[in-house]
Amino acid sequence: MSSSDHIAAGAVTGAVTGANTGAKDETQLVTFMLKDEEFGFDIMSVQEIIRPPKLSKVPRTPDYVQGIANLRGVVLPIIDIRPRFGMEHAEDNDSTRVLVIDVGGVKMGLRVDCVKQVTSVSRTDMEAPPAAIRGASTEYLNGVVKLDAGARIIMALDASKVCDLKMDGAKTAAASSTAGATGAQQKENASASVDHAAADDLQQLVSFQVAKEEFAFPMERVREILRVETPTKIPNAPDSVLGVLTVRGQLLPIIDLRRQLHLQAMSEEHLAKSGVVRHAFENWLTALRSRAADAKPEWTIAASEPFRAWVAEFNSSSQVLMDGIAKLRTLDERLARSAKQGQQSECSGDDAAVEACLEDIKEVGTELTSALAGFEPEIAANIQDDQRIVVVDAGGMLLGLVVDHVNEVLQVSRKFVDPPPATVAGDGRDLSGIARLDDGKRLLLLLDPTQILKRENLERLCNSAGEQSPQVDGGHPEAGREGNVAASDEVQLVTFTLGDEEYGIPIAQIQEIDRLSRITKVPKAADYVEGVTNLRGEVVPVVDTRKRFDLDLRSADDHTRIIIVDLNGVKTGLVVDSVREVLSLSRTDIAEPPETVQSGIERQFVSGIGKVDNGKRIIFLLNVEEVLPQKERALGASAS
Repeated sequence: MSSSDHIAAGAVTGAVTGANTGAKDETQLVTFMLKDEEFGFDIMSVQEIIRPPKLSKVPRTPDYVQGIANLRGVVLPIIDIRPRFGMEHAEDNDSTRVLVIDVGGVKMGLRVDCVKQVTSVSRTDMEAPPAAIRGASTEYLNGVVKLDAGARIIMALDASKVCDLKMDGAKTAAASSTAGATGAQQKENASASVDHAAADDLQQLVSFQVAKEEFAFPMERVREILRVETPTKIPNAPDSVLGVLTVRGQLLPIIDLRRQLHLQAMSEEHLAKSGVVRHAFENWLTALRSRAADAKPEWTIAASEPFRAWVAEFNSSSQVLMDGIAKLRTLDERLARSAKQGQQSECSGDDAAVEACLEDIKEVGTELTSALAGFEPEIAANIQDDQRIVVVDAGGMLLGLVVDHVNEVLQVSRKFVDPPPATVAGDGRDLSGIARLDDGKRLLLLLDPTQILKRENLERLCNSAGEQSPQVDGGHPEAGREGNVAASDEVQLVTFTLGDEEYGIPIAQIQEIDRLSRITKVPKAADYVEGVTNLRGEVVPVVDTRKRFDLDLRSADDHTRIIIVDLNGVKTGLVVDSVREVLSLSRTDIAEPPETVQSGIERQFVSGIGKVDNGKRIIFLLNVEEVLPQKERALGASAS
């Protein structure tokens, strides 16, 4: 345990009760370093000292707000004191610590370079701060402590002032009151919420990715999820507004959520990473070619490390891009083999073999950099295969929001949804809450769709396009589904694939969508029943839909999902190849299934045939009641 961790233990267990702390003319300071300066907080305001935790970034916050972290169930804003005090940010190292400060019940994490010690100081050693001290503004100071005859200076900080980020007064007070609740208060609130009905306690969310963070909308706000199309440009529109699309006769403004949150465009992000690794290889090859004939080659290819990391994390729904990645990976493997052979030949003194390996490395390296350069235009052309447009109801108006990709539909207990801390709420318009999943290891940032774009801006955009602004019937969020079609005339479907065919289930029957998790086999179950899985304490039977429909079997991959459906009160998991999208389909576009269904599955499983894009795209609507007979359904009911 490091010295700073010993300090943390002492602070938490009441180090303030030491021998001299009772003296009225003494106080104890937890001191820490920022660059070359020593600062201190009164120990009574320091709850604990921790290593830098895993952070979730929050968009549109000051540069000194690093993000939020989970601290044993409490959402903790993390503030970097360096930029807070006008200093340059420094990267984390082994000495970096976070001081958990409590001011009036509000907890905040303050990132510092290192913690030094707990120091007892006499109040006679503390002087009022002068006008300015070494660049640190005196507004944060309680005083200046002089020790060792003035050789050691400690700037005693006022925790309440350092933690006061001067947000909007009313919003800050309201949000801080809730976000800063103590652990006991949060437990009390959680137990109170248990008294409500189970259905009322659960909130259904649609989660999606934007850059490295995971966001979510309430399910009731999501109207459908579409593939990305090129919208019609609107003159003088904000940079984040890509244009408008006409969806079933209704005008839909399309907003790039990355731009709206002031983040780098998805294609630009990938191109930047590709450019870095390509330049690294080019520089390495140039250095290799310029070596003197008698110089020993550098067999360790440092340029391959960032390349391999980039390739390993690259994932796309585009077959073109994944084929390109496979080609790059093959070339890199050839490069590594040649380097290994060259090193072995050098050790054995085979100069001819060394020379041959060097020539092969130059040839393959040139081919790899050329392939990388050719791959970059493919990124720009195909990356939108991963993106989706999430259509949300923004207070009676519909918006199409372009996101990196949609993750899943899930249910979260409301007791795990906290209001955003005032310190990271920005102007209070972006976030409506923060959901804590997996014991706080995963944080979902809940966006408020009504605040993404102001209504007057929406109306101006639609007027610029010469159309009436898109509205939900009656202008009320729950009045209708979309456009000119009444809610009763439409069916919302979650569509998924099995092989080359697309299927759909009414969204009202779907509880959630999750990744494939551990399944426990059940003896003497039907062959298409894979077993049961644990869904937050509830035992759910899992059906392999391929086996159920007598289709060819295939191994699970990153796209495999379990769709949890409700069959007369019994939850059942259906394993599918991939989930495609959420869409609204007019009942006039749904036909009765013919006697011979072309999907390759028995007619009993199909309740209708959905026609999209004038029949160019066919969706087979599943009769989920037939997927799991009553006998197998009883498996889940009895097990739970």
